[in-house]
Parts: sequence; structure tokens; C-alpha cells
Amino acid sequence: MLCGLLGGLYLLSVYGELGRTLTQQPNVHSPQQPNEHSPEQQRRQKAVRVAMQHAWHGYRTHAFGHDELQPLTQSGNIRWGNWSISLLDALDSLKLMELHTEYAEAKAHVRNIDFTRSPHGFTISVFEMTIRALGGLLGAYELDHDPLLLQKAEEVGRTLARAFDTPTGLPYSQLDVNNPKLSGAGMASLAEAGTMQLEFKQLAQISGKREFWDMAERVSDVLEAGSRTHTGLYPMYISVLTGQYAKWTEYTVGAMADSFYEYMLKQYIMHGDDKYRTRYIASVDAITSTLVGRTKGNLAFVGRLANDGRLVREMEHLACFYPGLLALGAQVLDRPQDLLLAEELTHTCFVAYNMTATGLGPEHVYFIEDGGLGISPSDSRYMLRPETVESLFVMYRITGDQKYQEWGWQIFESIEQYARVEHGYAALVNVLQTNMTSNLEDSMESFFLAETLKYLYLLFSPPTVLPLDEYVFTTEAHPFRIIK
Repeated sequence: MLCGLLGGLYLLSVYGELGRTLTQQPNVHSPQQPNEHSPEQQRRQKAVRVAMQHAWHGYRTHAFGHDELQPLTQSGNIRWGNWSISLLDALDSLKLMELHTEYAEAKAHVRNIDFTRSPHGFTISVFEMTIRALGGLLGAYELDHDPLLLQKAEEVGRTLARAFDTPTGLPYSQLDVNNPKLSGAGMASLAEAGTMQLEFKQLAQISGKREFWDMAERVSDVLEAGSRTHTGLYPMYISVLTGQYAKWTEYTVGAMADSFYEYMLKQYIMHGDDKYRTRYIASVDAITSTLVGRTKGNLAFVGRLANDGRLVREMEHLACFYPGLLALGAQVLDRPQDLLLAEELTHTCFVAYNMTATGLGPEHVYFIEDGGLGISPSDSRYMLRPETVESLFVMYRITGDQKYQEWGWQIFESIEQYARVEHGYAALVNVLQTNMTSNLEDSMESFFLAETLKYLYLLFSPPTVLPLDEYVFTTEAHPFRIIK
């Protein structure tokens, strides 16, 4: 598995150790319905539910009401502004998995959260609070319809809406909710500005408050109007004050940009506005021709475009959402060529897990010119991220190919073996090390509850559970029913 060190990278073979081999190469076939819910898949689904109970028990016991559990020190933190973010993010997962007692206790706590306050001097991330807090409340409301959840979602929406009071309507990336005077950095990332439309439009639809819709639509219009060099590609940063893109940025579907591209397609699916369909298709065509590369062994990846026009042969874990998005677009828009690429990229994302000693994927994988793969010591963390299992879920639902369930189960078993600790689950420092002494981080991000475990649970659930032709999942995996 570990073949040597070159230029600061650990070089790895495609096939990992510990007996993990790829039994099937990606293939293109006509979409079919997923298989019935077999006893084996029921067993796996129950195992994920048990994992959710274990993670929640650690949070409830040691960090209830705080933002996140720190499982190694059995404590909680308030890194997101003391809005109980893990609780909000986990609500619909608890409801979905029929953890009734846990859900009722969590929902009761929502009433006590004051979304107009945060610790003195603390600035909240508008992007993170949109996808985790607002999205979490709306996702739970979708499954429950308790007016309390909508009331608190409106409270979050009104608080966050202050950040959009700028000359362009683009939001500041940070907000001091205790200070009525707005201030913030003049630049926002593409993801920060372009990942709020689903949440605020959903809030507008179910609350009847049109201003939330108009605010979100204005942001989309400004992002589209900014001057760009590449059709279908958008720079990573934009000025909140002028609405013009920075000229020095790279192009990527990874960090700082990822969910902007995701919300193009999902806005079209949710609301039927054809302009988002057009923008999504243009982005896929540009990404496919500009950012997709292959190794000599024909392993496809999505890199990033540097300022000098060079393709950087590096794929982030965050970018592993993209094959699932491609597969969804292939089905909705009848683009079979996108399903082919989706299968290739999903295979690559699984290889990034399969090639490591722990069976868990690093933050970044590098694709060497001669066909090898590498991991930098600085990028070797596993943060309990969801993107790969998200794509496995979508690919299984769309193709019915059971290999995606097998790959997902293999990943889940690795999580259980290496990330499970006495009081929850912990991130890994280095996916290449199986000796867990000093290889765990005191962190269990809220997205592990909201996304990773939810997508694994759905991967082993019947296709009638939150079907993709009836629901859209936000970038934080919160389900919204499609209402065009």
C-alpha cells in the first residue's frame, strides 16, 4: 500500500491492504430500481442507527446544548456561537432513524435557544449557520411539521438576514449578532455567497415571507452578473461591496466553491426555474472539459485550475460530492454521459479510502503524472466527512448497483474500527496509521450526525425512504420536499 515518499507525498498503490480489493470496476448501464430491502441491508441499517445512538449519547451526556462534542475530553465547545449546532444539525437524522426519545428531548431544547444572541465579541459564520442551523430546523420541520420548528427557523432567518444588508445584497461572511452595526470582510467565497438559496427560499415558501425569497434570488443574480473569464466556471471569491469577482483566484469544485455548483441543479429541481438548469449544464460542460483529469491508469479526478491555467492534479475530499451531483443531474436532465463520469469519479473517491491502512479517506489526494497516487502528511486527516458516502447513496439510488452498498459498508466498518471511541466518534490525524495512540483528534463535527450517518442509513434503507424524485437534500443533507 505505502510505496515510498516523493516530494513530500506518501505514494500509494490503488489497492489498499487489510484485504480490501475492488471487486468491480465502474461500468455504465441503464438505470434500474434499487433492490428490495434484504435482511442483510436491514442489519446494516440497524447498525448505522446504533452508531447514531452512540454518537448522540456522547453529545447528550457531555455536551448537550453546546455546539459540538469533544469526545476525548468528554466536553463541549461553542465554536459556532453557542447555538447548539450539533443538536440542530442532528434533528432530522434523529427523526428519520425513529430515535423518538432522543428527538423529543432535542426538540424540547430548541425552544430555549436564543438565536438573537451569541457570546460577547463572537462572530458567527453566516454560511455555516444557514446550512446547519436554518437548514437543520427546516429539515426537521419537513418531517415533523411542529410549528415550533418553523418559528425558530424564522428567528434564525431574520438574524442572518442582517448580513445581506450590503450594497450588492451579497452577505458578509461573518456576523456579530450582538452588534446592530454591520461590519465584515469585503470578500466572500463563492460557497459562502452561493449556498443559501435552498434554505431561504424554503423558509419563504413555508412561512409565506416573500422577502426571504427575494433576498436569495438577488444573490443569485449578482453572482451570475459578475465578470468572468471562463463560461460555466466561477472564481472562488467575490466582493460583497462591488459584486465583482477577484481576478487572482483559482477555479475548483472543492472548498470555497463546492456547494454553489450543487445549488444550481437543486434550485432547478426544487422550483423549476429554467435559468438554473441552463447554468448547471454550462458548469458541468466547463468542469468536465477544464477540471477533470485522468491518470495513466485512467483514474478520473476533479482537480483545480490554477491562475496560470495549469490543472492542479489534486482532489479534495469535499469534491467527492460532485459524482453524486452529476448522477442526479444525469437522471433529471437525461444526460447519460454525466452518469458515466459520475461512476468513474465515485470509483476514484472510494479508491481514496480503499488505498489507506485505515480504509478512511484523507482530506486531499494527489494524482502523480506517471499514474501513482499520493497523500501529503499535512492532508492525511479524516474529519468524519460525508461527501463520499453521499455520492455512494445517490449512485445506488439511481443505478441500483449494489457495489455502492458494499463500498459504503466497508467505509462504515472502518469508521467503527478506527473512529469510534467510548464517548462518541473522533476524527483521525492520519489515515495511514492504524496505531490509534495519538492518532485521534478531540473533534466530532456536527456534519457527522447530519450527513455522514444519515447518508449511510439511507444507503441501506428501502428506496421509498426519502426518494430522490420527491426530496432534495441540502448541502448539509437536510431533506426538503420538492414543491415547484
